[in-house]
Amino acid sequence: MRAMTAEDVKKVFMVLDVDGSGFIEEEELKFVLKSFSQEGRDLTDSETSAFLKAADKDGDGKIGIDEFEILVHE
Repeated sequence: MRAMTAEDVKKVFMVLDVDGSGFIEEEELKFVLKSFSQEGRDLTDSETSAFLKAADKDGDGKIGIDEFEILVHE
């Protein structure tokens, strides 16, 4: 994923931002794997929390596009 262009990252972000709020919230994260595969599963609460903690650099409880891009390219 590190090789993704900024435009590709934005497209993925928009898929995950189901409600179009400009942020990926905890409830949206639970379904992240299902967004990419019919065989995908819901994340557990602990997986969701870990993902949010890793990506939420400003501590506001949600992931903005800038935070998402940093996570993708780490």
